[in-house]
Amino acid sequence: MNTLTSYGMTLDQVFSMVVDNGANMLAAVRKLKEELVMLSLREDDDSEENFESNDTLTASLCEVFRERLNLIRCAAHTLQLAVLDVVNKSNDSIKEITEIAKKCNNVKYTTNFGHHNATYPPTWCQTRWGGIYVMISSFLKQKQFFEQLAEQFAELDLSSHWEFIESYAEAFKPVYICSKNLQGSHVSLSDFYIAWLIAIGEVRRFHKNPLAMKLYETLQSRLSKLRLSQAFRMALYLDPRLNFVNSAIFNGKEKELIQGFITETWNHICRLNNTDDNAASSTTTSSSSDAMDANDGYITELFGGSIAAEIDTNQSAFKLQLKALDIEPRQKHNFDVWKHWIKRKSSHPELYAVANVVFATPSSQVSVERAFSALALVLSNQRTCLKEETLANIMIIKLNKDAFDQILPILYKWKDVATSVATEPL
Repeated sequence: MNTLTSYGMTLDQVFSMVVDNGANMLAAVRKLKEELVMLSLREDDDSEENFESNDTLTASLCEVFRERLNLIRCAAHTLQLAVLDVVNKSNDSIKEITEIAKKCNNVKYTTNFGHHNATYPPTWCQTRWGGIYVMISSFLKQKQFFEQLAEQFAELDLSSHWEFIESYAEAFKPVYICSKNLQGSHVSLSDFYIAWLIAIGEVRRFHKNPLAMKLYETLQSRLSKLRLSQAFRMALYLDPRLNFVNSAIFNGKEKELIQGFITETWNHICRLNNTDDNAASSTTTSSSSDAMDANDGYITELFGGSIAAEIDTNQSAFKLQLKALDIEPRQKHNFDVWKHWIKRKSSHPELYAVANVVFATPSSQVSVERAFSALALVLSNQRTCLKEETLANIMIIKLNKDAFDQILPILYKWKDVATSVATEPL
């Protein structure tokens, strides 16, 4: 709350999205949702008797608040779990190949590596499966060299593992590429979904590879679980690469639910944008509205009938544009969705506002992990006396340097500053 206040923000302005796979975080979000429902019940009805008996109200509130606190499993971590579903780090072949990779660093093999200009196979980190793929790929690329080396040093013999090495490198290469793509500065939910689908398509090509077939199945099942969040579905719905005319990504009922969530998000944005000026303008027009009501009542008394309800043209236009997304042409997989919505800022202002929120949601914790690493570099053992405010300012600059080119020109009126400095007496 203190951090939000320091930036002049309120809780109403926060679109809460937890990207995590930790059991503690999953439980925390679930409990927060329960607390939110219980709090709403207490605020709406102080009667303990009604509170205990109103099951229907509880169910409806659970539905309303179900997606106010969103949780999506980290895409990068989920991808790693999919890999470990097929070949775990404790796999016997992985262990033995890793031991040989470590032995290669022994000084007695240095002459052989130097003479053949070969590279040492890297050992991998326990927290990153990609290191295993890099190690195995290194062996495979230098297969001829290691076969010759094994003739001289029997302890480096990989003859019983070459089939596994070839299968692993072939099956997991698409997933490794996908993992690298997810490490960008910002990967939206729909961009991650496209990258994952491409990886699945590539893995499916290796139908004779036993590891690839198992990997294909687990990638499919893991992806289906990731799609359970309405916020995730909303991102897919606003992406013309996935939602287009005759697209089968969602059925009719799912589309209605997604459209309702998008509408609710837009309504929330509208409530935030209502200013005191709008309230003042409504007050000044109230007298004329009353006069119109009196005249309408008089005419109704003479001729009967009733006044038709006033149509909210903005709301109608929004709903039409929202449903029209289903009949737009499909775009290529490398289509820039963000630029697509920037171009629609004037023609689809409401959907553009929602898209701003949706596509700002990250698909993984990579940016957070990168921030932790940056903090470790700033708050070093030699800089432990930094004040909290100073540290925060340094981190803001370090983590947002890509935005400076856009921000700096509008922070000051540079021409006015330059003129005042030039005319100031010495």
